[in-house]
Amino acid sequence: MNLSVVQPSHVDKAWRDGAACLAEACETVDEITGDQLKLILSRGERTLVALMEDDKPVGWGCWRVDQLPNVRVLHVTDLVAHGARFERFFLELKTIADMLGCTEIRCSCKPAQARLYQMKCGFEPVYTTLRVKLP
Repeated sequence: MNLSVVQPSHVDKAWRDGAACLAEACETVDEITGDQLKLILSRGERTLVALMEDDKPVGWGCWRVDQLPNVRVLHVTDLVAHGARFERFFLELKTIADMLGCTEIRCSCKPAQARLYQMKCGFEPVYTTLRVKLP
């Protein structure tokens, strides 16, 4: 098991090789579509990663690095890994975050996902984001 970072120049190929499933993650929010995510990845604004097992992708994810005033964060923005037990890859994700100079890993998710991430990987809430849609 390992995480394989996909270079921005190879996002289109990875999309055809299965990364397009990340559009499922985009469907849970109003902020971005699968096509927009693909464009952001191909520009290098986020990093695409394949969750690999036996040289085959068993899931896909992406992150961005946020340099906040008091902390550098690897923020996992999207993840799709149906039945792949994503938590098996978390130790390697910690190593990558450390190599990028990050001192925290964060993710944005809905409540059910949050409970899963807390239970499987030890995440803890930072804050809750609420919204009101305006006409």
